[in-house]
Amino acid sequence: MPRPRSFDQQALLDAAQDLFWRNGYERTSIEDIATAAGVGNGSIYGAYRSKLGLFVAVFARYCDARVAVVDEIVASHDGTFEDAVENYLAEIVRDCTGHPDRRGCLMLNSIAELGSRFPEVLAIGDHANARMEEILAARIAESAGSGEILLAADGVRPLAAHILLVSQGIIHVSRTGASLARLEDVVAATRDLASRMRAA
Repeated sequence: MPRPRSFDQQALLDAAQDLFWRNGYERTSIEDIATAAGVGNGSIYGAYRSKLGLFVAVFARYCDARVAVVDEIVASHDGTFEDAVENYLAEIVRDCTGHPDRRGCLMLNSIAELGSRFPEVLAIGDHANARMEEILAARIAESAGSGEILLAADGVRPLAAHILLVSQGIIHVSRTGASLARLEDVVAATRDLASRMRAA
C-alpha cells in the first residue's frame, strides 16, 4: 500500500506551476519547487517520480483550467456573433495582460520549449486545443444554424480554429510587451471581420 501524501498536493502544484510558468521547464529545479512549496525533495520524487512527472501533472491541470476559462467566457456571454467574438478576445487580452511580467501562456510556452522532446506534453496541448476549438465551434454553429451569419456547415471548424489562433497570437504578442492599444486593435479588427459575416 502506498503511503498517504503528507503535504498539500494542490499547494505543491500551485508553487510548481508558478515557477514553471515564470522560468520555463529547464530553468526550474525540483529544489526550487521544494523550497517554494515547503515540501521535501524526497516527497516530490515519491509522489511524481521525476521533474517531468511533476511537470506533466502541472501542465495537464493548467490545460484543463484554460479549457474551463474558454468555456466560461463563451457560455456567460449572450449577444450577437460579433459581440461574442469581441468579448472572447477582449477577455483573453485582460487575462494575458493581467500578469505584470507578461509571462504568456504556460501551455503555449511549454509546447514551444518541450513539444519536440516530450510527446506527452504535445499530446496534452493538442487535446486542450481541440477542446477549446470545439467550444468555439459550438457557438459559431449556433449563429450559423439560426441564420444570424452566413456560413456553411463545413466552415464552422475552420473558423473556430481561426479564432482560437487569433487568441493565441494575442497571448504570444502580449508576451513580447506589446501595448494594450495594439492588442485591442487586433480585437477590433477581428470583430469587424466577424460582423461582415452577418446575414443581410
